[in-house]
Amino acid sequence: MDNKKSSVNTEKSLEKIKEQLKKSYDKAFKDALEKELNEDKFDWVCNLHRELVIRICSLIPNRPSIHDQIAENMDPIIFRQMLENKAFNFESLGNLINYVFGWIKKLCSPFRDPEIQSSIDDIYKIAQEGGTIGKIVPHFIFEVHRHIDNIEKDMKGSTAQDFKKFAEAKKAQFAKK
Repeated sequence: MDNKKSSVNTEKSLEKIKEQLKKSYDKAFKDALEKELNEDKFDWVCNLHRELVIRICSLIPNRPSIHDQIAENMDPIIFRQMLENKAFNFESLGNLINYVFGWIKKLCSPFRDPEIQSSIDDIYKIAQEGGTIGKIVPHFIFEVHRHIDNIEKDMKGSTAQDFKKFAEAKKAQFAKK
């Protein structure tokens, strides 16, 4: 009995350490990105922006017209030019936030809607409390990636797999007709 109790305590301790490490890593990442933005160093954030475009498009396979639309609305070259010319402001950031979360809402399961809205509210709360673009953007990037990760998990889940099998069967059935 004591070995079982000890094992459970060890697992809880390891989970707690993992969580603390993740929090420390996330904070260091956000702080470093904020510093880069505040110092007008844009390479890193431009790479992260491009990564967002790629990840969103990867959730919509075989739809080049939609990929083109996303790439046009999130054009990495224009994004960089706006940053470098100090034309990227809170309005531009708000438009980007709304556009990206608009796609996330379209692509995610409806039961995740409250979670997504909470993320949007948190981001806008930072802005309302006087947060700089350097403070808002890292939080935005983390939240977007978290939601994309959830979409990918949901798509790999058993319900999604069952639906794919059903859709394949219906597709085969219609192909015979």
